Amino acid sequence: MWKLAIADDEPRIRRGLTQVLPWEELGIELVGEAEDGIEALELAKAAKPDLMFVDINMPFLDGLSFIERVQSEHPCLIIVITGHDEFKYAQQAVKLQVFDYILKPVSKSHLKETVDKALQTLEDHKFKEEHRSWANNQLQSNSLLIRDTFLRKWVHGLTTPEEAARNIEFLQLPITPATRMSLVKVVQSTDIGAAKREWSKELLEFASKNVIEDVLGNKETNIVFHDEKGQIVILGPDMPECDWFELYERMQSQIERILGKIAVCAGKVIGEDDRAADGTYRELMQEIAVKGSYSPVVMLAKKVMEQAYAMPNLTLQDVADQVRVSPAYLSKLLKKEVGLSFIDYLTKMRIQRAMLFMNDPGYKVYEIAEKVGYNSQHYFSNAFKKITGISPMSYRKGNRT
Repeated sequence: MWKLAIADDEPRIRRGLTQVLPWEELGIELVGEAEDGIEALELAKAAKPDLMFVDINMPFLDGLSFIERVQSEHPCLIIVITGHDEFKYAQQAVKLQVFDYILKPVSKSHLKETVDKALQTLEDHKFKEEHRSWANNQLQSNSLLIRDTFLRKWVHGLTTPEEAARNIEFLQLPITPATRMSLVKVVQSTDIGAAKREWSKELLEFASKNVIEDVLGNKETNIVFHDEKGQIVILGPDMPECDWFELYERMQSQIERILGKIAVCAGKVIGEDDRAADGTYRELMQEIAVKGSYSPVVMLAKKVMEQAYAMPNLTLQDVADQVRVSPAYLSKLLKKEVGLSFIDYLTKMRIQRAMLFMNDPGYKVYEIAEKVGYNSQHYFSNAFKKITGISPMSYRKGNRT
């Protein structure tokens, strides 16, 4: 039922208004009466009426002042019922957005007509509020589905720049030209550790996404979703390359520890054309396809090397022991699938990691050399130049052509 309160300083008027219409039959509950403006304000605060009859001439706080206060603090529909027929009062009432202005004495038919209109307004407002609430709930409950559907279309180039811009703004996605897109593929055919667990494709995708979200932590700045192949796409903030590399290592480590599977990662900043990310996505797909095409033995060997490249004395025998094959067999597989010998691949890996650290001015060259497994800065510089064609110092100064 709708709630009605009456504010008038005349007891006779209040009594008449409570009895003039069959309020319960109209779906209205009388929740209280007040004889002055202060009492009326307390009544509005306590009872929260939907509709109020208000007289202008009340002690302590006049009707117009009361209406101004109540509309800002406890808004409801106001019907002014007053003996004042001066135009200035009506003008002020209109400015305060009262629902109607009725002069005393009030006829039953006029009051009934006004109340009926007020009830229809309340019903319309309720419907709109309920519909808005329903729409908001639907949007909220389906927001991830809506977001991910758009993002999958976006990375595949199936949206126009204008449509992409509208959706990014509407969904309030933290996507800019500096956003980094990363792709993570969990290789289902690989098994790490003693415990072998069977994962369905759907369950593995779900679990992998949860692990990655836990590693990333901040859901406000990182967007994580599945592409149509079940790979995990990450849209994250601009950070130094070495920081992202460390995140990839943590993701891979957690996926291996929790799920017993090997994961491969690739990432790249989207760039200026941030409304058409399909080019970046295609590049990452190609990189992931190569990384995911190796045999399980080579994948395991690469994983061991990625975790141990900083050890100065890492040998082919060490890696072969970890993956439980002979050094000769591992060397042959690396040459066949990667196209490099063990030592050449290890050197390339170390220098690639060093190039990431070079972008951080906080590291000195000798510190970077130690971080990637070289005891000698001279030896490191020779290896760096062999791979990149320039010295570490030239690279750091920006001479990278």
